[in-house]
Amino acid sequence: MDIDAKIKLSKQITQVSFFLLLLMLSVNLWLQQAPWIIYAAMLSPLLPLTPGIVANRLRTLIWVGFILLLYFGISSYKVSVPEPSYMDISELTLIITLFCAATVNARLRQKYSDKTTPTT
Repeated sequence: MDIDAKIKLSKQITQVSFFLLLLMLSVNLWLQQAPWIIYAAMLSPLLPLTPGIVANRLRTLIWVGFILLLYFGISSYKVSVPEPSYMDISELTLIITLFCAATVNARLRQKYSDKTTPTT
């Protein structure tokens, strides 16, 4: 697999896992019957990143890694109970997948930016 294919694959995984994470967070909050202020608090750090994720901007990918640390802490706390829900386990899995894919995408693009010209 060449570098362009790896960059394209990591971009696709990043975008899919990002939107699945937004959906998973919304559904999980809805099932818990959370008030609207909790929706705002949980989704507001991620929503401004949406245009950058769609456009595959390098700086946005780097910021995703930092912001996901907050979500990872919250999600790992929710999973540490004796019988965690499947939604919480899925949420943690998506957070880890998004973090890894965004990090790989950003690193490959930084490392090979002069050797390749990745297509959006």
